[in-house]
Amino acid sequence: RYARRQTRQDLEFALGMFENAVTIDPSFALAYAASANACAMFYCNYSRDALWVERARAASGKAVALRWDLPEVQVSQAWVLYATDLHDEAVRMAQKAIERRHDCEGAYYLLCRALFAAGRYQEIIEIMEAAMSASGEDYNVYIPIGNALGALGKVEARRNFKVRRMAALENHLKQVPEDARARILLGGDYAEMGRVEDALRETGLAITLRANEASILYNAACTYCGLKRKPEAMDALRKAWQEGFRDATWARRDSDLSLLHDDPEFERMYPAP
Repeated sequence: RYARRQTRQDLEFALGMFENAVTIDPSFALAYAASANACAMFYCNYSRDALWVERARAASGKAVALRWDLPEVQVSQAWVLYATDLHDEAVRMAQKAIERRHDCEGAYYLLCRALFAAGRYQEIIEIMEAAMSASGEDYNVYIPIGNALGALGKVEARRNFKVRRMAALENHLKQVPEDARARILLGGDYAEMGRVEDALRETGLAITLRANEASILYNAACTYCGLKRKPEAMDALRKAWQEGFRDATWARRDSDLSLLHDDPEFERMYPAP
């Protein structure tokens, strides 16, 4: 549950629990796999230090040695591939996990995320219903789907999709009101629907809950772009970059940031490969 929120504090807490689990039981393949996922997420969102990729690779390797056949272990391999920008390879590995078990934890989210990073937007749309159905309460799967709809310019379909995502996030926050990631995503949806006050409220709450948090600040930038508030958007994105969000591939493909894409400062922070 903590790892799903993907904020720095939640990932660090989850990673600590996974590492404690393998200390107690060195044969716990699922804990090694989960540790690998958390390290890869940390690398993608907060620190471009190769140490995190090596930690992810080492943990995934231990999981493979113990239980190569588990779909969760294949997801951990896919995360390592994704973190090293091998997006097509990550897609294939995530698909293998889904073939073994369609509702494998985090598999569809990573598959859609890797497809988005590879520019394979239409493929995301083709599997979106299956992805949402299989992912249950894991709202992360909604993110690359919404981005793909935006990248393809499917305005009406994206709007209908956002209505569904808003309902899922609102329901989730009734149960877990302290989830800053869910709040910042909901704020972005409100902005897209023209609910300005609601968007600003949720964005402010999310930043209050997780100040100086790269993933929250990045999504705040997306929300401000949706509200056509370019100075606030650039300020939030600048802070996200300073706090460790350096994923140029994602930022440059993200249509939620289109207001900033031609800005010289954006180009400096997220240069073309």
